[in-house]
Amino acid sequence: MRALVGISISRAWNESEFTQQMGTWKIPKGWEIKFGWLRQFTACERHNVAMCQRYEFDRILFMDTDQIYNYDYLELMLAHEEPVVSALNVACYYPFDFCIYKYDGEEHVDGIVTPRIVAVQPPQDKNVFECDITGTGSMMIDPKVLDKLPKPYFKDIFDPDTGGRLLPDDFYFGWQLHKAGYKVTVDQNIVVRHIAKLVVSPYNRLDLKRAWKIENEGFGHWKDGKKNT
Repeated sequence: MRALVGISISRAWNESEFTQQMGTWKIPKGWEIKFGWLRQFTACERHNVAMCQRYEFDRILFMDTDQIYNYDYLELMLAHEEPVVSALNVACYYPFDFCIYKYDGEEHVDGIVTPRIVAVQPPQDKNVFECDITGTGSMMIDPKVLDKLPKPYFKDIFDPDTGGRLLPDDFYFGWQLHKAGYKVTVDQNIVVRHIAKLVVSPYNRLDLKRAWKIENEGFGHWKDGKKNT
């Protein structure tokens, strides 16, 4: 069995926490793993990787350089047989929502159609569950799902007036998966940590939300020493 790991450079630099973990990931028995690097802002590169390698590999995994993956991440992910799988992930920005979303219809603004997605909480009574959409920072797909998706597989949707990004490429991909009838299997046993100025994970998100609230109400100092007023 062969798996391709596409590593997206999430910023203009590589965080040392990501670099330090490379070489520690356990390769599961019976799998051949190939690694490749994708540049920042990767809609086109994600599409090209999926398009060009879809027939060469049994699984494609996407990883980001602003995240920390446990040593057994690849082993646990590749143990799954579902067509689309994600680890439990948390956004690196306030309010630090879980990166699991419910599809809530479509929005039409000036002729541009985007999905309406709502962040949801993971269930407390299930370690493995399904959701509609996630990001791709800890996603694995069976390349056969691509046969049912329109091209390009990944695309950013921009506001033609302001140039602002209305929908990032990973949510666009998740939207296409949803329209093709695929659910995302989320495994809460596989936890990924997001690197911001602080490392955000499911375990400290509530503490960080409280700290953010206190900080923005005028108490304390920022990390760089600047007083919040």
